[in-house]
Amino acid sequence: MKLINAFPKLNEKLLAKVESTLEQRFGYKNIPTDYKNFLLNNNGGYVSPGYIDDTDDAEHTQEVVFETSLKWVRMNNAPVEPALICFFGVWLEDDMNEDEVENWDLPELILSNANSKEDFDVLPDHMMSIASCQHPDASDILCISLDEQDYGSIYYNYGMCDHPSNFHGDFYEKAVNIVLQKHHLSNEDTYNLDEENPNDRKIINELKRATFVKVGNSFTEFLENCKIIDVETA
Repeated sequence: MKLINAFPKLNEKLLAKVESTLEQRFGYKNIPTDYKNFLLNNNGGYVSPGYIDDTDDAEHTQEVVFETSLKWVRMNNAPVEPALICFFGVWLEDDMNEDEVENWDLPELILSNANSKEDFDVLPDHMMSIASCQHPDASDILCISLDEQDYGSIYYNYGMCDHPSNFHGDFYEKAVNIVLQKHHLSNEDTYNLDEENPNDRKIINELKRATFVKVGNSFTEFLENCKIIDVETA
């Protein structure tokens, strides 16, 4: 696996600025060292082999995938192995040279988190999105936990987890029900939860986390478990 069209290279000083911005804007603290080293070595980029070809005429014959605990219930319970599309890059307008940018379409780390956390309210507290996966036009994301309970763990969020077709069976329903039963709530009760109330906010975050599927105990472990597979071509 390699990354192409990365944003300009980071150094320790720029990385510290990124960390400060993430903390001030989203409350993200103590970014795991292995992920920070990854950003220093690879400031994002499209995953190759994969959906983004190295050349315009290159055939899409392989992709990089990772395992999940999900199943495609309408495909004889086939395992769900999302393909990695890209890792978000960091763009610091005041510190980077725009002439070094090869592809402005690469999702940017801070803006992508703003989109998921502020615009669509998908991310729980202390959960940072770091990559796009499955399909370029989908909203599937890969995240890293900054929470004490599972610090550094990697999670996959399926963008259509609330789709009425239940592509993954009752997986999400069961996960949500565990949270509801823990707090002695019904589905109807969730509409009355108030984010300004600390206890309610805790429950809201647990409900959000129910749609995140753990795929690695650390960023390093996740990368080591990724694999390249052949894909069918027309």
